[in-house]
Amino acid sequence: MAIVKMKRLRLVGLNDQKDKLLDHLLRLGCVAVNEPNAQLSDPEWTSLLRRDESLSANVKADLSNLRTALEGLNKYAPAKGGLFIKRKNITEEELFSPEAQKINLAAVESINENLRDIAQIFGQQNRIATQKAALQPWTSLDIPLECEGTLHTSYIMGACPAAVELQAMEQDLIQACEEACLFPISSDEEQNYFLLISHQNVADAALAALRPHSFSVTRFKGMTGTAISNIDQLTQEFNKLEQEKEAAINNIAAYKDLRGELQIYQDRLNQELSKELTQERFLTNGTVFFFEGWVPAPEEEKLSQDLSDFTCAYEMTDPEPGDAVPTLLKNNSVVEPMNMVTEMYSLPTYSNIDPNPLIFPFYVFFFGLMFADIAYGLIMVAACIALKIFVKPKGGLRRLTGLGILVGISTTICGYFTGSCFGDAIPVINEVFLNNPGVEMWSLINPLNDPMGVLIFAIVVGVFHLIVGQCSHIYVCFRDKHGLDGILDVVPWWIFFASIGGIVLTGKFWPIFIGLGVLVLTQGHSKKGIFKKLFGGIVSLYDVTSWLSDILSYSRLMALMLATAVIASVVNILGSLNGSLIMFAIIFLVGHIFNLGINLVGTYVHAARLQYLEFFSKFYENGGIPFRPLRYNTKYVDVVGQEIK
Repeated sequence: MAIVKMKRLRLVGLNDQKDKLLDHLLRLGCVAVNEPNAQLSDPEWTSLLRRDESLSANVKADLSNLRTALEGLNKYAPAKGGLFIKRKNITEEELFSPEAQKINLAAVESINENLRDIAQIFGQQNRIATQKAALQPWTSLDIPLECEGTLHTSYIMGACPAAVELQAMEQDLIQACEEACLFPISSDEEQNYFLLISHQNVADAALAALRPHSFSVTRFKGMTGTAISNIDQLTQEFNKLEQEKEAAINNIAAYKDLRGELQIYQDRLNQELSKELTQERFLTNGTVFFFEGWVPAPEEEKLSQDLSDFTCAYEMTDPEPGDAVPTLLKNNSVVEPMNMVTEMYSLPTYSNIDPNPLIFPFYVFFFGLMFADIAYGLIMVAACIALKIFVKPKGGLRRLTGLGILVGISTTICGYFTGSCFGDAIPVINEVFLNNPGVEMWSLINPLNDPMGVLIFAIVVGVFHLIVGQCSHIYVCFRDKHGLDGILDVVPWWIFFASIGGIVLTGKFWPIFIGLGVLVLTQGHSKKGIFKKLFGGIVSLYDVTSWLSDILSYSRLMALMLATAVIASVVNILGSLNGSLIMFAIIFLVGHIFNLGINLVGTYVHAARLQYLEFFSKFYENGGIPFRPLRYNTKYVDVVGQEIK
């Protein structure tokens, strides 16, 4: 249970074996290839080797097309399934099958072609809908749209805003030219529609008179016949397009049985992309290739045996000072779920220690103490076990379910000692519905009856948590040959807080001066020069407020426990107010689901916060580089069994 030791790998191989080696590294999953930044900045390297090329752009294009096809298939032929993906086992040969690739490529192209047809049809239908909307106000007009008048008259269709005063507009038209007349056609909330009929000689004057009233001319270029006949024609065209769209949708839906194969193909392309991106980190001259990376020390012997099948030269050496060594945490199955808590903050540096075994008991206990309910804990355990059995999650979800089981057990145990099962549901049900008042759950501590006792307990637990963090700091300093610095960083603070206890025991203030003096004399030990050391010690007295703040932060253990208990109690009281068992059941179900959900999130966050801000600040050096080897990283399948031939 520690940070895995790493070995630096340098390898030179023949270009014609590069693809086979990449396949092998993907299968092994233990080599992380570095970016060749140092080599590319060295003229001696660049005179011999260049960055290798790959087909990553082509693979990315294939992936993009596949994702588009899957999105279209899921849209027009939705899959019946649950919230979680149920993975299945396949062999490497099945994953990289050339026959399956041909079938999938043809399916993707067909689906995307139909999607393009649908998009084009949508555009045409939108155009038709716009044209029909423009024609709709003119359906009562039986004059063909292309008709612009007779030998001596002019027909002009137009519209003006609905807010225009029609009487004033008509009056201005009459005054401008008596040989013109406006005929109302229709109106809606935004526009009034008219047909302007005038003598040919006064058409321009009539329009000039109407222009101040925002009158605009309406023309339908390319349309012949009446508005209603054009609408009928457009409707027929729209319906024909709708049939074509339905046919395209049906063509897409026909591939619904191939959805699983397309998902497997997506996993395949993701593995190919990983290989291509890794290849881009190689350096080559066309004949040989070179790369540099990291491999876990426990895998060194196995990797050496496997590389013996290739014509290559390699070396695996220990990291040198200043190397940016990636961090890989290795823990047993019980502690491993803590990885996700640590990784949400930041991985430790390679030279630091693995914090997971340290935070494991505290995080699990803090979570259980803040939630503290038998029923809530059992629900969490049952839900996470069901996920493990039926979904078989991988990666982060697997860790989350493992963590859920641990904190669920802790919540159940703490709930037993606080006497909480859906809050005070058992006493309420006995009193209201069973006429059996006075029934109480046994409890060792109860946040509702004794909040101060819970607060004191939380502070005591918090002080112990901080002391463990300080002891971890001492350990790290001794490991790095700076044991005296570790002692001087920590022990004087113990003396200071012991002096505060001396005030309580003796009733006198003189012990505090001993504690303050020790801080002043020791906390500037890392400075150079007597005056800087003394000044650093004096400035350290300000850190007293920081320590008090850290200790008081653990009051949130009591606050979250109290919040969970109070909300549960309020839900039970509301449900029992009218004495109806049905109403109680409804309020009970909805209220406790809400309480479980809202406090699950809050408890998770605050349990982590106590580790990040209070505990890690005492010894933890963050900023570790994640170890990301070339390995199978699939979403829908697990690769097992035989190798590719």
